[in-house]
Amino acid sequence: MSGYENGFACTAGAQDFTATAHRYGKGRRTVTVKGTCQCRTPGFELKLVPASPPIVKVPEELRLDLKEVPPNDTVAQVITPTDVEGEFEVDDEVERVFINNRNITVLVKEG
Repeated sequence: MSGYENGFACTAGAQDFTATAHRYGKGRRTVTVKGTCQCRTPGFELKLVPASPPIVKVPEELRLDLKEVPPNDTVAQVITPTDVEGEFEVDDEVERVFINNRNITVLVKEG
């Protein structure tokens, strides 16, 4: 299935995502990243996955990719809001999330 002009079938921007840090026992810290993308058909599954690390490590940044899994069936071409969420264990230095394949930066808020 071909995507939009950027090669993706779902669109999103920084305003469509939040990143919230949570602290658990023994100093463990996680960041929950949530977003809503506009997909060109219903039935897409979206996943946030770790991205390849940059050549120079950026300790204050959690790098992710947004993956699209298209529907298996033929569906109507209707713009559909589609949610995505992921939780990632991070170091204390992480203060922003960078969705690498979409060039989206989201600041992490403490929860």
